[in-house]
Amino acid sequence: MHDIKIPDPHSKKSTFEVSQVTPAEAKAPEPGEKVKVKFEKFVQLVATHDFEEVMKGHANEDIILSTNLLTDLANAHEEEPPQGRKTPIIFIVGIIIGVAVAYLVIRFL
Repeated sequence: MHDIKIPDPHSKKSTFEVSQVTPAEAKAPEPGEKVKVKFEKFVQLVATHDFEEVMKGHANEDIILSTNLLTDLANAHEEEPPQGRKTPIIFIVGIIIGVAVAYLVIRFL
């Protein structure tokens, strides 16, 4: 309670100072809906989270990118879809060959 001071009502000295405020200083910054983040952090968010639902809700939102970043993204190679069909086929063929070789070894030795 030692930091609270009640002004003396009989004192003619004002405890407040008045200064001129320019219009630029008077204008308070409006709350922004935009956030500045590093591209690395943005990519990390996209890569580690399920963004399909977010894309549905914000598909028409505008984003601001530097021209160099947009050009680099446009010129980057597209990811190739994983070759998921070859792995099971190779696995099945390997099992068939293994069973056939085991049969031949047991049969003729």
